[in-house]
Amino acid sequence: MSDCVEIAITGDCSEQLWSCCVWDVRTGNHLLTYKANMVKPMLHIWPINRHEPISTRFVLPGRANAVAISPDGNYCLVAVQEIIYVYLMATGAMITTITRHYQVVTSICFTDNGSHFASAGQDGMVLVWNLSQIVRVFQKQTSKALYSFSDHVLPVTDLYIGRGGIKALLCSVSTDRSCKIYDLSSGCMLLNLIFQEPLASVIMNPLESSIFVGTNEGPIHVFNITLVPRSKDYHVIRKQHQKNIFVGHNKQVTCLSVSSNEEILLSGGADERVIVWHIKNRQQLRTIPHKGTITIARFLLTPKAMFNQEIKLNSPFQPFQKIVYPTDKIIDLSIEFNVIKNLSADVKTQNCTSNNPVGESSNFEEVSKLKREIQRLKMVNNEIYDFSVKHILKNNKGI
Repeated sequence: MSDCVEIAITGDCSEQLWSCCVWDVRTGNHLLTYKANMVKPMLHIWPINRHEPISTRFVLPGRANAVAISPDGNYCLVAVQEIIYVYLMATGAMITTITRHYQVVTSICFTDNGSHFASAGQDGMVLVWNLSQIVRVFQKQTSKALYSFSDHVLPVTDLYIGRGGIKALLCSVSTDRSCKIYDLSSGCMLLNLIFQEPLASVIMNPLESSIFVGTNEGPIHVFNITLVPRSKDYHVIRKQHQKNIFVGHNKQVTCLSVSSNEEILLSGGADERVIVWHIKNRQQLRTIPHKGTITIARFLLTPKAMFNQEIKLNSPFQPFQKIVYPTDKIIDLSIEFNVIKNLSADVKTQNCTSNNPVGESSNFEEVSKLKREIQRLKMVNNEIYDFSVKHILKNNKGI
């Protein structure tokens, strides 16, 4: 059992030792490993206190470029080439597909409340989507992005969304050497930071007062966004900001993460190393070697059950389906399934307690009553849907 308040999760593309590994950054000791065969186009999910993934097979349409799970765990977004597939985790249903990008999707990121998400691709576009509108789109309809930013002229390499739902800040970096900060509530670009090197990764500290930008050449820049420049476009000259640069990687910085107390920075790179930094003095605390390019390096508050092997965590997820299943059918089927399940249980109970004609008559009345309940629930479901379309979604942009 670890006494870490916050642990670090890392992984690399070689997967010779593990798929993911949990570390104590204070000592550099590994606490837990997760291992799976990642050759096939599948999504693997592990119980947090087990080494082996769950047996449910989540087969994907192809090799995933980016994956994102909504904060509530209900929806999974998988980018395969330029297409984004939307899955409902509870049933495994493929709700819809998004085909607005023209080239490979490189990053997907949810807002902290899960109401919206952003996607970016090699086409230089950053699109912001309303999740509620996406999940109600039927098979023959097309979805429309809430915002479409095309300010980058080269591929977008990473995205980050701060706190505040649709009122949060959105950061994007690109190989065109620019880092752009948008206000999601208005859809306006607030700041355009122009660096001297192509950019690969971005993150903000929890207070959102500083932004950390990883480059293709290895240095990590930190910029204080509370010191507002006089113009929207600001050129970050390396010689003038030497005290705000973390020097340690010699290849592309692929991922960044900041601890909750804002004292430690975690960075992973193509040089097969994860470096733990002290932010205030920009010193390296330790280096964690890997066997391949780092694909994930992230801080996480330690889950309560992570180091308790006695707890058995059952998976509530179902295998992914291969075709789009209309949203209205999913809702109707879930209502019918629950009611029919109750019907079967009631009929079975009454059959056990009574075998006379009076009991049969009672069963018939109960069946008729439950059938009427099914019809009533369908009407209520339609009324809720109509109300959402007319009132909630109509005023969504003003939220």
